[in-house]
Amino acid sequence: MRPSKHPLHARIPILLLPAVLVLAGLAVLAWAAPCRARADGLVILTHDLAGQAQADPATGELRGIEHAGKRAFNLEAVREIMTAVGMTARIREVSFAQGMAALASHEDTAFFNVYRTPQREAHYKWVGPLQREVDYLYGLKGNAIGGLDAAKAAPAICAVDGSQHHNMLLADGFTNVVTAPTYLECFTRLKSGAATLAVSSDETLIQKLHAAGIPASDIRRVPEPLVQSAGYIAFSPQVDDAVIRRWQAALNGLISSGRFQTLYDRYYER
Repeated sequence: MRPSKHPLHARIPILLLPAVLVLAGLAVLAWAAPCRARADGLVILTHDLAGQAQADPATGELRGIEHAGKRAFNLEAVREIMTAVGMTARIREVSFAQGMAALASHEDTAFFNVYRTPQREAHYKWVGPLQREVDYLYGLKGNAIGGLDAAKAAPAICAVDGSQHHNMLLADGFTNVVTAPTYLECFTRLKSGAATLAVSSDETLIQKLHAAGIPASDIRRVPEPLVQSAGYIAFSPQVDDAVIRRWQAALNGLISSGRFQTLYDRYYER
């Protein structure tokens, strides 16, 4: 789904936790501390970059790999927004669960790509969308499921821990959900038989299949979409509204100038 075909409308010094919370927050503090920005004081985090980004040999900064997929595109789009607002922080990769924990426990975090759902709406501030998607459940041929209701009887549906898909499946009464830290791990489990179904957007499925070593001809999808959604940059709720407006204006400028589409063509999988 090309971004140009859709209307695009539309929060850190690190806080030291009390001793009783140090164990719970230690992992987050470890990677967040080096990422201070000079401009807005934000830590910038992302997730699930496997196979779509690499460290620049000259600077060590994460850069998207051309034509590698959605996350390469998101990474480069956010880098351009950061340049436009005068930020020099390095983007850091964490697990999805770590990123969501940072949003909840620190006052100075931006985390992308996060689906903007009604359940999350009031808990964060938002800039975007970066893209819109339709997500489905996928399984190997021979294990085809007739629909979402029938999928409730499947042995195991793999979803990323704490993701929109994970929460939605649980809310809809699925008792057969197993979690993994990444989408690649879910499709690896699908290949091995440890999971019967896994979640993916229609646009990024091929990249996940390539990474997991699953031929596209071996995959089938549940006909009904699981969810239609849009991916955003989520900010800690304490981030000043002026910062949010500045980031949104930078994204809007990226779109109106045509640069957004150029990045899409260069980094999204074709």
